Amino acid sequence: MTSWFRRNQSEDEDEFPFLIVLIIEVVAIGYAAAEPAHWLRAVGGMVVGLAVAGLFRLVLTDERVGLLRVRRRGFDVACYWGFGLLALAFALALPQR
Repeated sequence: MTSWFRRNQSEDEDEFPFLIVLIIEVVAIGYAAAEPAHWLRAVGGMVVGLAVAGLFRLVLTDERVGLLRVRRRGFDVACYWGFGLLALAFALALPQR
């Protein structure tokens, strides 16, 4: 009998794309916390994370993409890449010191 909290190995492997994107985002946020003067580099790291999420969503099947799947593939890719471009444009539009 399998407990309700146990998962099989294939289900765990489905979350690797999400884990990779999560690591990229956490590193970018950590960099922003450690070096506040270089916040634009941290925004660049977050944009890279969103681009990678969109790429994973574009090339992987619905079963393999795991938690990166929110809605249909086209909508998810457009949102990931759109928010990435919007964040980058907003960061570049702010006045530099």
